[in-house]
Amino acid sequence: LEMVVAQRLVRLICPDCREVMPEADAQVLIDKYNGNLPNELYIGRGCRSCNGTGYQGRRGVFEMMPMTEQLRALATGTASAREVRRAAVDGAMQSLRDDGWRLVREGLTTVQEVLRVTKDELQVYGETKGRD
Repeated sequence: LEMVVAQRLVRLICPDCREVMPEADAQVLIDKYNGNLPNELYIGRGCRSCNGTGYQGRRGVFEMMPMTEQLRALATGTASAREVRRAAVDGAMQSLRDDGWRLVREGLTTVQEVLRVTKDELQVYGETKGRD
């Protein structure tokens, strides 16, 4: 085993009704997820093209965990999923949420959408290295 990959699909903001999120709403999210978000966030207001949803199309977000000797030892031993994940994060694993933030920075999806598809990260593994 060389790498473990997980994926989820996030909805993309509709290009026909994409607009800048109101500054006050954006600032709340920027403050909460400091360091991960750009200064300008986008939303879809809803139109005919997206049937009023504000989203059109999907794109994958990926979590990639390259196997290291430490992870191999943990995986073949009696380590819990939480211990394996902590070691993976310390080894610079890219999480689903990290990849989702990249799409937010590119203006392709919303913060809410990334949180929706990655909510199980914290429920299953617990908070890691200040990630929320």
